Amino acid sequence: MTFQQSRFLIICHILKYSLCFSYVISGAYGVVTLPFSVREGINIFLAGFVPAENLRFRDESHTFKGNFELKVAEGEFTDSQIVVMLGENGIGKTTFIRMLAGLLKPDVVEGSNVEIPEFNVSYKPQKISPKFQSTVRHLLHQKIRNSTQFC
Repeated sequence: MTFQQSRFLIICHILKYSLCFSYVISGAYGVVTLPFSVREGINIFLAGFVPAENLRFRDESHTFKGNFELKVAEGEFTDSQIVVMLGENGIGKTTFIRMLAGLLKPDVVEGSNVEIPEFNVSYKPQKISPKFQSTVRHLLHQKIRNSTQFC
């Protein structure tokens, strides 16, 4: 009697914003991963590899071949409107704002002519560089002490 191994990859969508993988080789072992964000889970699925578990469930990664083109309809907003972008980490929100602010140039794609119009964008970096190199307590004591000298 010969035993034939079967392999299964099950993707469980848990709650709304996370997923986990269950990988089973019948008669051998099974692995259930911790939850991943949807973005991270999609990238893991495409790569065929779960880095956190050091688990390869496919020998080749999936890639998108051919021409990918994003078509976006133009819109408008007025000076009095506030536009907010929300989304998961790593999907390009900061890159997009940096491009609009003129701090980053788009990739050059052969055969396309991309021009980004000039915008007045208020860009605040995600990482703040403190000007005071001590504790908040020390800063407050210093500022309070300096403000009471002139009273």
